Amino acid sequence: MKSNNRNDQLTKFFQHNPIEDTQYLKKYVKEHPDHKMAWYLLGREYTAQGKAGKAAYCFAQAGEIYEAFEQQKIVLEEPLPPNLTASKLIKEGAAAGDRQAQSRGRRKWLPYLVMFVLLALPAGMDLAKSDGMERVVDVTEQTQAGSAVATLADIQVDNPELKLYFSDGDWGKKLQQILQPPVRGTGESVIMDAPSSKDGHWKEWYRSVSPLLSVEHTATGGNQAVLKYYQAQICSCQVVDNSKLVPVIQAWMHDREEAIILQSAIKAYQNKTGGLPDKPQQLTKPYPDNLLPGLTPQMKESFPVALQKVAELASVKATQAPVLTGGSATGEHSPLSNEKGLAASSSQPVASSEPFAEPLKIIIDTEQHQLAVVSGDFILRRYPVGLGGVKTPQGEFIISEKVRNPNGRSNGEFGSRGMTLSNTLYAIHGTNKPTSIGKDESHGCIRMLQQDVEELYNMVPGQTKVTIGKGVLPLSEAGEGMGAGGGIPQQAISLPLETKDNNPGKVYKWLD
Repeated sequence: MKSNNRNDQLTKFFQHNPIEDTQYLKKYVKEHPDHKMAWYLLGREYTAQGKAGKAAYCFAQAGEIYEAFEQQKIVLEEPLPPNLTASKLIKEGAAAGDRQAQSRGRRKWLPYLVMFVLLALPAGMDLAKSDGMERVVDVTEQTQAGSAVATLADIQVDNPELKLYFSDGDWGKKLQQILQPPVRGTGESVIMDAPSSKDGHWKEWYRSVSPLLSVEHTATGGNQAVLKYYQAQICSCQVVDNSKLVPVIQAWMHDREEAIILQSAIKAYQNKTGGLPDKPQQLTKPYPDNLLPGLTPQMKESFPVALQKVAELASVKATQAPVLTGGSATGEHSPLSNEKGLAASSSQPVASSEPFAEPLKIIIDTEQHQLAVVSGDFILRRYPVGLGGVKTPQGEFIISEKVRNPNGRSNGEFGSRGMTLSNTLYAIHGTNKPTSIGKDESHGCIRMLQQDVEELYNMVPGQTKVTIGKGVLPLSEAGEGMGAGGGIPQQAISLPLETKDNNPGKVYKWLD
């Protein structure tokens, strides 16, 4: 921003006496989100009003400005005279800086002078004396009764000092919750998020979930919380190394994926039979009733919680109420949750809300030659596929049949796995022609690489909905996040084989 433009902006900013005008401050930061001093002033106003959560969010946005002022103990206690402009104060302040002796009346405006100088500087300039990696926030004020945070539970597992929170696009709201009781406690709370798609309509889980920032409370730290930033774009500062958190978050992601696979299988069983299963073994029946090939020990242990989750979501939809994304499957307490659920079986920290609320679905984009596994607006996996051009049908289907080693072979024309679409001759299957992936060389079926079709077979149960169309997925870079495990092979979903899901008595004649 040019100097003249900054001065004009400053003059306009202080014409409204922003230190007393909260509404103007709120409007100003919305229009100028890069002006950290405005965020700081708004945070101070919220602090004066006893709104600690909102103040903490503003201070986090203020970044190094907050740290610089709080370390210097500068407190705004007097309103700015309405006839005093920014340009006048900057000019007077420059002259005053050359004189050692100043009157008491003039000294009381130095804090404002510092603010104007800071506002006049480029927004990204690091003004703090520290390295910018940590911020200290005062969280003395208590939350008001009846706030949304009162519904959150602080679930501690084997590592009670580390808790994970998925922000789902609103990390500021999560920060407010974490800084207030009853969530606040000793240890470190990490706020995470998944990147958005280019069109902004999807969360691209397959590109991995990353930490944004963390809040650390110590038993001896009183009412202070230390903020650590892991993403430079949210603080314009030097960030903390997140390498120690990466394996923890990846393990949490794997747990969440197993949870939604289990919930999807339970829902599929309900769609097929009209009732809910009584035990996990009902999800792994032999062909032709096989939904999943098997269940991991953790999935079996968490079956009661997943079962109740499906029942709760069905009840919510039946009453046409909004779907709540916070779920007992991650360990949140509800009147119907089971303490021996997923949280108890995991050795990793769990998040305060369940990111997935909808059963898994498959979307196939014929323009991009890609197949995605989605839950709501989350893309969990994205694979390259081979298609048949105009021979590949478009529309809505379900997986009506799942078979291992079709025609008794794992290396035949249909590969090692096959999934029939709505009892037709079209299917999603493997191939012995891997060079056809990404091309239109099939007779209408959807071809996949072996490692990809085997993971897909493990993830989606029978009865899963399949949508085939043009432009139904957001654009992505070639090869980005593709393949089993979302591009991380060791993170691929692998289920034990606990049932007989082959069909040697049938010769498959899919339109390969």
